[in-house]
Amino acid sequence: MMTVLFGSVEYFENELTAYLANEEVNHVTTNQKLEFIFSTIKEEIAYSFICSETFRKECLENLRKAYSRVSDSKYVVR
Repeated sequence: MMTVLFGSVEYFENELTAYLANEEVNHVTTNQKLEFIFSTIKEEIAYSFICSETFRKECLENLRKAYSRVSDSKYVVR
């Protein structure tokens, strides 16, 4: 089993896909769920997470990349 480091693209990709797999909200689309968790994580990193500004920017960029990967994947219904 490969270790995924916090803040990496793979870490955020795992977080997003786990939320999509576990969240059972039937009145919203998969795209809406993905948008919600992306926004939630982004806000936490930007305003609640205590770290250096360099690491914060790296995390936000990696989150954006993970969001793009997941939104282009089989998890999201178009």
